[in-house]
Amino acid sequence: MKNYRYKERRNRLVRRVVFWIAEILLAVALAYGMITYVFQVITVHGESMEPAYHNQAVVLVNKFIYRIQSPKRLDPVALEISTGSATHYTVKRVIGLPGEKILIEDGKLKVDGKELEGVFSEEIISPGTAAYTVELGEDEYFVMGDNC
Repeated sequence: MKNYRYKERRNRLVRRVVFWIAEILLAVALAYGMITYVFQVITVHGESMEPAYHNQAVVLVNKFIYRIQSPKRLDPVALEISTGSATHYTVKRVIGLPGEKILIEDGKLKVDGKELEGVFSEEIISPGTAAYTVELGEDEYFVMGDNC
């Protein structure tokens, strides 16, 4: 009788330990999957997105959403930039969508020849490559910082 209780207690303890180990492994696997495929924490570098995102702001990025839908105009996006051995991220806002024509003329942003209002409160000082019409391909987006 004594031996039976000992074996029963030992079996319960073994089952409990195995269950705890399984829970821990499941939690680690879920965390790894979430970090790898769903979310990522990045630090904003620079002032190009002020006032929305300040320099050194920490942002949680949803990496999964663009696997099920395309970016929309004015969505903030994180772009991965690789420079040799280093990789960093920058945050910008989607301005132009695939197939559109972008032009910055007289400090105004134009998409397909129509002025895009309400995006920038001030005149755009430096048009960069958009000083001339930029025609986007079917898999290209045009992004800019808010503080231009």
